[in-house]
Amino acid sequence: MMSSFRNARPLLSRMQRLMPGSGSSFLPCIKPAAVRRLSTSATGLVPRWYHEPRKAAAATAVTLSAAAMAFRSRYESEMVPCTNRSHLVVLSPEEERQLGESAFAEWMVEYKYKDVVVDPRHPDSVRVNLIAQRVLRAAHRGLGVDGCRDAAMLRVTEKRRKWRKASQPHTRHLRGLNLEIILAKDDRPHVCSSPCGKFVVTTGFLDQFNTDDEIAAAIAHELGHIIARHPADITSSDWLPAFLWRFFLRRQEIEADHIGILLLGAAGYHPHWARVILEKEAKFPQGSVLERKIWSVHPKPEKRLEFLAQAHIMEKALELYREASARKIVTGRYFR
Repeated sequence: MMSSFRNARPLLSRMQRLMPGSGSSFLPCIKPAAVRRLSTSATGLVPRWYHEPRKAAAATAVTLSAAAMAFRSRYESEMVPCTNRSHLVVLSPEEERQLGESAFAEWMVEYKYKDVVVDPRHPDSVRVNLIAQRVLRAAHRGLGVDGCRDAAMLRVTEKRRKWRKASQPHTRHLRGLNLEIILAKDDRPHVCSSPCGKFVVTTGFLDQFNTDDEIAAAIAHELGHIIARHPADITSSDWLPAFLWRFFLRRQEIEADHIGILLLGAAGYHPHWARVILEKEAKFPQGSVLERKIWSVHPKPEKRLEFLAQAHIMEKALELYREASARKIVTGRYFR
């Protein structure tokens, strides 16, 4: 074998000297077309278009562009109020509310809350509903849902773009939304919401968080999910892998915290209570299977507290709180 290589070396050197434009190697002297003919004749394979990198890249770009255009035409792109995040929604507001109604009914049957619902005329039930209505009015006023010219929550979070016209945050789905708070007898401290506007607050939550400010902070967070249309977001679909699904759900919780603390200030409650409620939740034990499942898709309380402690978020919430407090003083003094 070694002798055959030694005998072939003089032959290759003479061939290299005879080739035009001879250099230090043999193959670069051959034209690319000749190389393709040699490789085709040697292997017996016919080169395809996808063997060419440029053609393959162009075809991939065209395919992805067509898929993106079809995807965008199928699903609507909206901007989330206050956070200015663009997202794709897979449901119309009507479909979202209908789905919320059916899911809420199934949820009530599954956990048998119909047998333990507190009378709506009970003082605790009336109190929680009044707080919820105050937060909802602040959302309508602050987001300009009812045609208010000074949409304070949108003003303080306005995204300025000099080089193109910015799209408007989506708030149409909040028109006609009514909140209904259902107080359920349950020792576990939970608050959950549905896109149709129905909330469930447990008596265990009122035992742990007994001030109006804490109740308003929990309701503002849950209303933040509805404002951002998280149930209709395409990332909430079940077809996503588990790790991606958890990532997007945790991001939604952070976004609901962001909207919730602004809404809390706009309703006249001090934004500090949003952090107080998280500090209390961090100390709760996670014993039951349901609680472990809920906390598995929530960010760690330390991360949520760190996010809410950012200066630009707290300053905007305090600005809304000062405006709401001043409006309350003026209204109480001159418009009783």
